Amino acid sequence: MPHKTDKNTFQIGILYTSLLFIIFIFLARVLYLSLNEPELFIKKIISHKDLALRGKIISKDNFIIAQNQKIYSVAIIPKYINQNKKQLLINLLAIYTNKSPKYFEKLLTQNKRVIILKHIPYNIKKNLVYLSNVLTLEKVFLRSEKTKIIYGLDIFEEPSKRLYPFTNRLEPILGYARWHNNKRVGMGLERYYDEILRPQQNGYFKGYRDVRNRIIYDNSAIIKQRIDGKDLHLNINFTLQGKIENILDISKPKMKAKEILTVVMDSHTGHIIAIASSNRYNPMHITKQTIPYLKISHIQYTYEPGSVMKPIILALLLEYKKVNILEILNAYNGAFRFKSNFTIYDDEHFKWMNVIQAVVHSSNIVFAQLGLRLTPSEFRNGLLKFGFNQKSEIDLPYEYKGVLLSQKEFLNDMHRASNSFGYAIQVNLIQLLKAYNSFNNNGIMITPKIANHYENIPILNTKQQIISPATAQTVLNILRKVVQQGTAKATNLPGLFLAGKTGTAKINKHGSYVKGLYNSSFIGFANDNYNHKYTIATLVIQPDEKRYFSSQTAVVIFKKIVEKMVEMNMLIPTKQ
Repeated sequence: MPHKTDKNTFQIGILYTSLLFIIFIFLARVLYLSLNEPELFIKKIISHKDLALRGKIISKDNFIIAQNQKIYSVAIIPKYINQNKKQLLINLLAIYTNKSPKYFEKLLTQNKRVIILKHIPYNIKKNLVYLSNVLTLEKVFLRSEKTKIIYGLDIFEEPSKRLYPFTNRLEPILGYARWHNNKRVGMGLERYYDEILRPQQNGYFKGYRDVRNRIIYDNSAIIKQRIDGKDLHLNINFTLQGKIENILDISKPKMKAKEILTVVMDSHTGHIIAIASSNRYNPMHITKQTIPYLKISHIQYTYEPGSVMKPIILALLLEYKKVNILEILNAYNGAFRFKSNFTIYDDEHFKWMNVIQAVVHSSNIVFAQLGLRLTPSEFRNGLLKFGFNQKSEIDLPYEYKGVLLSQKEFLNDMHRASNSFGYAIQVNLIQLLKAYNSFNNNGIMITPKIANHYENIPILNTKQQIISPATAQTVLNILRKVVQQGTAKATNLPGLFLAGKTGTAKINKHGSYVKGLYNSSFIGFANDNYNHKYTIATLVIQPDEKRYFSSQTAVVIFKKIVEKMVEMNMLIPTKQ
């Protein structure tokens, strides 16, 4: 009896040992497959992502100027191609993709999975999906004996591509957005509004696969919808933008300028309806030559503005009641020895001038005297009130705020005199636009904005009454005379209210003014009797030293812009 028990125990031991060995082999196999998944080990459940897109950027007149395009790649396992129909597959792929048959013949010589197409757009992907279904029905693709799956064209999504359909239009303001070293980089509006534009959530699909290796969308499928970035709507009139850029492209070589900048703003709302540079680039193809053009000179080029500062100084004098616009001042026949080592000159020689004439004829000598009537505190705080030495808050990144002398430096009479006619101060063009707009907006300074809204959320700007309506109107009326009688009379067009101020300033490099280098500007207004009011700023950087005056450069461009706006019925002249 004990002998029989020992025998049973031995048999049970062998059985358990065999069972443990089988379990061990099974677990080992599972572990191996989880770490080294072979080509034919196919899960019953599959998943794929639906990648979210970056939001569009859309102009006021509904041009899509930036958008993302979904792109796809296509893979195939050549050993699952029916050799009798391989040439049919190659010929059809060539027809659908405009690639040569030899291209596909070379790729399909391999046995392992191979990518045959990369970065194809949605329309080609859609056609290839249809082709894959047809080819499957025609039994071009074979079924795996082990998995019972038909391996056709494997079409999968890649990260989307940012497209700029108009190449260099609105650059460098529009900017660019792309990935570099796993970080998003960019410039312009793309960077400033990145939080709004960027994709919010990728879509996700998971479920059982069918015989054609596709997800079965039944009750067990898991679906998470994608959430794209928000669309950004601009104030930019894209048609006007293009016309202005064309003006700058023609004017730059004629004027032999380094760069020409211009901005058109609705004086009531602060909406930027056009903002252009002659130096632009294609954001989809940035080259070594165009890298300098990435700079947004409207806010990143600071300079001494020259005579365009005079109306601002006049406004401060009027606010502090330190000037009568009809009073007569000595103009010293065009040369005023202010200090033993500092002589101030005028281009036009007058013995005496009133304040209005000093603006119309742009007298540095008269304004040097007028500026000294302001105390250092009144002078500096007044310039701060007009927005200088601080960012304009326009919706663009990396703005330079310029340079304003310290309170101590304003104690120096020579510094105050220089500031009075636009030297010893550094500004950018948008700061001047914002400051000047108060003259055309009843003394209210308003923050310029390029973007209007996203979804139903408006892009808000700030408003501040910085001078009285009476002061604003007085300065505006005097600037009207500049166009009618003075340095900007070439801009005058019948039936419109045009006003503004020219400025021609020497360029300081490394502490000294360089002979022949100037910046020429004109900041002005174009109004009609139908409540259309615009503030327009133009800057010509380093024009030809033989024709550098604002009347020969910036004024000419201003007039051409106004003429285009008349053509587009943005300004309606009154019949004379």
